[in-house]
Amino acid sequence: MKTLQRIVTASTLAIGSSLIAQDAKPATGQATAPTAAVQAAPVAPTDADIANAPMDEAQMAAMFPKSPMNAESFDAAAKSPEAIAKGVAMLDQVAAAYKAAPAMTDTVVYTVKIPGGEQKDSIAISMGAGQDMQIKVATMNLTCVNGSVYFADESMADKFVQVPLDGTLLNTLKEKFEGMEFPVPHLGLRSAAPGKAVDCFGFGGSNFEKVSGYQEKDGSAQILLDGGESDMMLTVNPKTKLLSAMALVMSPQGAPAGIRLTVNFTLDPKTMDVLTPGISFDAAGRKAVASQEEMVPTRPEAIAVGAEAPGFSLQDLSGKTVTLADLRGKIVVVDFWATWCGPCRKGLPSINALAQWVAETKQPVVVLGINVWERGDNTVEKSKEFWTKQAFVFPTLLDHPGDVVKQYGFDGIPATVIIGMDGKVVTVHTGFDPKSDLVGELKADILKAIGTKG
Repeated sequence: MKTLQRIVTASTLAIGSSLIAQDAKPATGQATAPTAAVQAAPVAPTDADIANAPMDEAQMAAMFPKSPMNAESFDAAAKSPEAIAKGVAMLDQVAAAYKAAPAMTDTVVYTVKIPGGEQKDSIAISMGAGQDMQIKVATMNLTCVNGSVYFADESMADKFVQVPLDGTLLNTLKEKFEGMEFPVPHLGLRSAAPGKAVDCFGFGGSNFEKVSGYQEKDGSAQILLDGGESDMMLTVNPKTKLLSAMALVMSPQGAPAGIRLTVNFTLDPKTMDVLTPGISFDAAGRKAVASQEEMVPTRPEAIAVGAEAPGFSLQDLSGKTVTLADLRGKIVVVDFWATWCGPCRKGLPSINALAQWVAETKQPVVVLGINVWERGDNTVEKSKEFWTKQAFVFPTLLDHPGDVVKQYGFDGIPATVIIGMDGKVVTVHTGFDPKSDLVGELKADILKAIGTKG
């Protein structure tokens, strides 16, 4: 699943995602298809996003707010050996409070600030006796009860993962659910060894080695954790010794030097003697499997060169229906794209240049965009606004549910298909590589197809 580090890095590239998602390896410069488990709000494209060339480091740095390190709000006294000792003691008390609670519920809301807005999601946590725990985020459900760990996702309605508990829930996740990370410390705090509570906050690619500050402010205790290129401030309720907020400042891997982003967490822990209702897992007729690999459907294979191109009838932005069968006898270039897809926006000007060449040279070619997987409300209006602003010379069709792109076997975009005069696939291009000559490659493919079929 995508870690906090991966989502912030993705945000750096203006590709929205979720803090928790399955690791994937799409083609270079591709955005993966959204799933029911990953439905982040789209980020409004900017002029820089849709430039034909990728943004350089200076442009990218200018887009992001200059997040100060948490350490800047701690003065010298708050970083003194005496203050640090108080912080270490307070953190041990925090761990003890989470261990001592017979039962607890918590709602963690996390917010990542990115250009053009924020990404906000929440995680619901229930903790019972011992290692009994349930974590829910979006459509995903992780449950530990009766010596077993279960993982289910509503988007995969026929299967769930069941494995035996290996000591602790946190250890089981590390051993049996590679890559799965929840950006909350509860799993670790419930079983942290004395003096090791700082290790419970090492999510998002950060590695906090020590307490580096402590202060009391606005009626709360604040603990500073040092991670070199990142730091975190924990806000603690001095009465309950439970966390009320966390602020993570980090430098995303792969981002230009100097870019720092803040992820703010608010927590609402409530303790009780007994959870009502208690923690349980309902298989709901699904089949148990032993690993995530068995649970996840096999990734589709992109349509092969020489295969018959799947037919479609889709409306354009004016409401006119375009049917592939009606275009038989011409070369058809189809480009699958979405407004939220950064690589798509960078590649569309190349497709537009191809369409201009087709018109100027009067080639027997039809160039079509197919807008897929749009998210949120008023998707048609958003697509129209984007397309009109770009003033592209070729039309786009609407396939927001993604039925057609699925028939072509793509789970990532952009993807460009050239269909020959006989209705068979001539070539397939996936992803966006700023170093390649996409227009030249497509022209060569078209001329070859015309020469072969003409």
